[in-house]
Amino acid sequence: MKKMIKLILLLELLVFVFAACSNSDDTDPNNDAEALDCTNTTSIFTINLDPTQCSVDIENELNTTSHYQETINGTTRSITINGIVSHNVGVFPNSGNPNTIDVVNQTFSTTTNPQLAVSITGGQGYTTAILFSGAVVEPFTAEFFVGSGGTNMNWNITTLQSQTSLGLDCNNAHVQPTGRYHYHGTPSAYLEDLSVDGTQMIKVGYAADGFPIYYKYAYADDGTTIVVQESGYQLKTEDRGGDGLSAPSGCPDGYYFQDYEYISDNSELDECNGRFGKTPESDNEYFYVITDNFPSMPLCFSGTPDSSFSHF
Repeated sequence: MKKMIKLILLLELLVFVFAACSNSDDTDPNNDAEALDCTNTTSIFTINLDPTQCSVDIENELNTTSHYQETINGTTRSITINGIVSHNVGVFPNSGNPNTIDVVNQTFSTTTNPQLAVSITGGQGYTTAILFSGAVVEPFTAEFFVGSGGTNMNWNITTLQSQTSLGLDCNNAHVQPTGRYHYHGTPSAYLEDLSVDGTQMIKVGYAADGFPIYYKYAYADDGTTIVVQESGYQLKTEDRGGDGLSAPSGCPDGYYFQDYEYISDNSELDECNGRFGKTPESDNEYFYVITDNFPSMPLCFSGTPDSSFSHF
């Protein structure tokens, strides 16, 4: 009889252990976690389009003048700038940017005969463009995801977001530790100085591959009507997939460049914010466009960037 009771108790114990193990598997967060619904995520993209918020005459403050000069030799365009812009800027240093604007003399070269490359080149690691104002374009940042698992440079923080201030002024620009003033987005005060009103295309500079850059107004396909151009980028609708420790988790909201994806059906502009079309200088040429929606400044090159623009 005692043997029978022990056998029954043993069987009950085995059933309990099996049930406990089964419950443990069922509560595994990797098995049971519900996928986030990221289809209606609120975007934190922001861009400053109010030129009145810039009140500093940097030329007067530094007792110098803005310098932009081009020389052409054959098919090479050499551009010399001093980094001091011809328009008003914001106050620097500020709470989001501890640096002071200073003269930074630089010379770049581009081709006067740009051609489309076989494949695009990403803009990270490059000064992507120079505007006629005398300052450069640097759309990417040196800010990345940082968690307890370390820094993940596959997730680059954009300046054009409302969550973390990186000290941008009304030109969506700020200052590097070297004193180099540079744009991340629409240069609002510069465009006001140019009296941009949407009635014509306005060329504002050159990209590193030699193609021209215009602000958001461009000819429609009819070649007569000027319309506003917007990029084809939108927020991704799937969870970032990270663990929050070594990579970000949650829904893409525009905090990182990697939160966005390019959808060709959304725009006449390609993934580099470029397109072919009529311009004041040609019946049909390739050009880049600065837009007021993400990414504002082109993030890649359709042609081949000159090595003088490279940070490597």
